[in-house]
Amino acid sequence: MAVVNTKSTIVTNKDATPPKANDNVLDGGRLKGFHATVEVAAADDDGSTLRMFRVHSSWLISRLEVFNDAITAGTSYDVGLYQTAENGGAVKAATAYASVVDMSTARVVPLDVTFEARNIDQMEKRVWQDAGDASDPNRFYDVVLRANTIGTAAGTISMRMQAMVGD
Repeated sequence: MAVVNTKSTIVTNKDATPPKANDNVLDGGRLKGFHATVEVAAADDDGSTLRMFRVHSSWLISRLEVFNDAITAGTSYDVGLYQTAENGGAVKAATAYASVVDMSTARVVPLDVTFEARNIDQMEKRVWQDAGDASDPNRFYDVVLRANTIGTAAGTISMRMQAMVGD
């Protein structure tokens, strides 16, 4: 095996002659934080959607964390992207971030689902890329929990999100 000195794209750009400007979302962007809570009712049906956050297609989601009460038999929730109500509300990428998240056990220590379905080599991708768009449509999407198996008891689900945005 050889000893290597590998550089990220950010460092490669800074070392170039002349230096190349980096994307400010990846190098010095602003961090935005979001917190949201919804209540699941015992009478809610499978297929219900819980809209948690509104994000812009140009942002980069760096963390999505889930907290929840024990929701009996609530064993399968996806975390993905949906169109906003203004854009029809349809699913865009149902499992962009996570699939089959189990809510049947209470969680007060957050579960980070950012890379449950998304590979770690996708860390520098924007929301529009997570949504499967060919280019940035310059629009908002909703981050949604979809209950495949919602459960049989009421409970609280909270999420915390961090996103990088440009200047």
